[in-house]
Amino acid sequence: MRKLSLTPTRSTFPCAIKSCSALHDLHSGKQAHQQAFIFGFHRDVFVSSALIDMYSKCGELSDARKLFDEIPQRIRNIVSWTSMLTGYVQNDNAREALLLFKEFLLEESECGGASENSDNVFVDSVAIASVLSACSRVTVNGVTEGAHGFVIKRGFDSEVGVGNTLIDAYARGGHVDVSRKVFDGMIEKDAVTWNSIIAIYAQNGLAAEALDVFDQMVKSTDVKCNAVTLSAVLLAIAHLGVLRLGKCIHDQVIKMDLEESVIVGTSIIDMYCKCGQVDLARKAFNQMKEKNVRSWTAMIAGYGMHCRAREALDLFYKMIKAGVRPNYITFVSVLSACSHAGLVQEGWHWFNTMSHEFNIEPGVEHYGCMVIFLASW
Repeated sequence: MRKLSLTPTRSTFPCAIKSCSALHDLHSGKQAHQQAFIFGFHRDVFVSSALIDMYSKCGELSDARKLFDEIPQRIRNIVSWTSMLTGYVQNDNAREALLLFKEFLLEESECGGASENSDNVFVDSVAIASVLSACSRVTVNGVTEGAHGFVIKRGFDSEVGVGNTLIDAYARGGHVDVSRKVFDGMIEKDAVTWNSIIAIYAQNGLAAEALDVFDQMVKSTDVKCNAVTLSAVLLAIAHLGVLRLGKCIHDQVIKMDLEESVIVGTSIIDMYCKCGQVDLARKAFNQMKEKNVRSWTAMIAGYGMHCRAREALDLFYKMIKAGVRPNYITFVSVLSACSHAGLVQEGWHWFNTMSHEFNIEPGVEHYGCMVIFLASW
C-alpha cells in the first residue's frame, strides 16, 4: 500500500497493528506506530487501543501503559481500558489489572457512568471477563466473590463469557463446589462452559463427576464435544484406570478425525499408560504426526512408572536428538525412571546436566529422586 503511495486512513492502522499483535511482531508493530505518528493518527483512541494491545502481547507493558496514560481522559473508551486490563492479565500482572479496574470505576463514577439513566455506562462483559481472570490470579481472599457481586449488580451474570470466566476463577481459588453452582445457574451454556467444568473436575481428581457431566453434555444438549472435551475426559478416565472406557473415547477420537490433535494424542498416551497399557501408549505416540514436549514427556513418564527405565532413557535421547527441549517435568520423569530402576550413574548425569545445559534449576521433585538414589547406595 505504501509502495503504491496510497495514503492510509484512520481505519488502516488498527487492522495493520492487530496483524502485528497476532504475530507477536514487535518490530513491525513499532514501524506501524511510527507511521501512525507520521500521519497524525497516534492520538486516535482506536489506534492507541490497538497499539496498547500490540505492545502488551509483545511483552512491552511499560510502553503499553505509557500509551494508555497519554490518551486524554475525555476520549478514553471501553476498548482502551479493556486493552490495558487484558494486557496486565496476559502478562501475569493481576494486581496491576485490579488497581487499573479500580481507577476505571472511579472514573466511571465521576462521569455518572454507574447511573441507570446515564448514557455513560461503559463497563462491558469483555472488561468484566478480564477482571475476573485477574481475580483468579491473586491470593487475596474474597476478591473473586466481590467481583461476582459486582457482576450480579451490573446484570452481567447472564453473559456466557462472564459465567465461563467465573467458573474458572472459583476453581483456581480451590472452590470447585462454587464453580459447579455457577455452572448450574447458567441458563445458556456453550462448549467452553461444559469443557471448563469437565476439566476442573478431572484436574481436581473428581473423575466420576467429570464423566457424569460429560454424559449430561452428550445426552441432554446440542453442544458438540471437541478436542478439549475429549482431552479432559481422557484425563478423568486415566484417574479411574478404566481401560474399556478409554478405548471407547479413543474410538470417538478416530471417528471425529482428531488423531492429529497434539492435546488429544498426548491425553491418549497418558490414559493408556495409567491404565497399564504402555505398548498401546507407544503405538499412539508413534502415530502422532506432530509431538510437543508434553507428548514426549507423557511417554517417558509412562515407561518410568512401569519400571521400563531403559526405554524411557532411549526415548529421552530421541527427544533431544529431535530438537525438542525438555522441561522441568521431563527431568522429573527421567530421574524418577532412573531412581526406580537403580540407574545411579545415568541419574546423576542428568541431574547435573539439567542445570548446566538446559538452565533448569532442580526442584523438590528432582531432589526427591536423588534421595532415593542415595538411599539405595
